[in-house]
Amino acid sequence: MFNFALIRTRLGQYGAAWLTSCVLVLLACLGGTWLTPTPLVEVVDLILPLGLAALTLAWAAVVVVTLLSGRETVATRLVIILLAVLMFLPLLWGPVLGAIGAAWVGGVSIEYSTAYAQFRILVSRALFDLAGLVFANPVLDTIWMLFQGLATIVGFLSAFFQVWPRILRLLGAREAAA
Repeated sequence: MFNFALIRTRLGQYGAAWLTSCVLVLLACLGGTWLTPTPLVEVVDLILPLGLAALTLAWAAVVVVTLLSGRETVATRLVIILLAVLMFLPLLWGPVLGAIGAAWVGGVSIEYSTAYAQFRILVSRALFDLAGLVFANPVLDTIWMLFQGLATIVGFLSAFFQVWPRILRLLGAREAAA
C-alpha cells in the first residue's frame, strides 16, 4: 500500500536539500563579497535567484521522477507528491535563510536586496490568495455556518440531557415518581 521507507527517504532528501541550499547560498554570498569588491546586497541579488532556481528545478525533477516511477503504488506516489507540494515553500526558505545569514554576518540589512524583497512579495501574495480561496469562499462560509448550527444544537441537547436528570433530583421528582 504505502512504501514508508521511500516516503522517509524523500523527507530526508528534502531536509538535505534545504540544508545544502542554505549553506551553499550563505557561502557563495560571503565568498562573493570577500573575493570581489561587490557589496553583499548585490551579491545576494545575483546568488539568491540562482539558488532558488536550482532548488526549484531539483524539486520538479523529484516530482517528475516520482510520477514516472512505475515500481511504487499510486498511493505512495500521491503521498510523496502531496508532501512535495506542501513542502515547496518551506524548501525555498533554505536559500533565503542562507542569504539572510550572509547579510547578518556581513552586518548589512537584507531588506535592501531586490531578490529578497521580490521573494517576500511573491510568497505573501501566494499565501494571501490561498487564504482568500480557503477562507473567503461562499460555499465554505455556508458549510461553516451549518457546522456551527449543528454543533450548537448537538452541544445544547447533550448538555440538556446531562443536566435535566440532576435538576429533577434537586426538585425531588425522582422520589415522587418511585
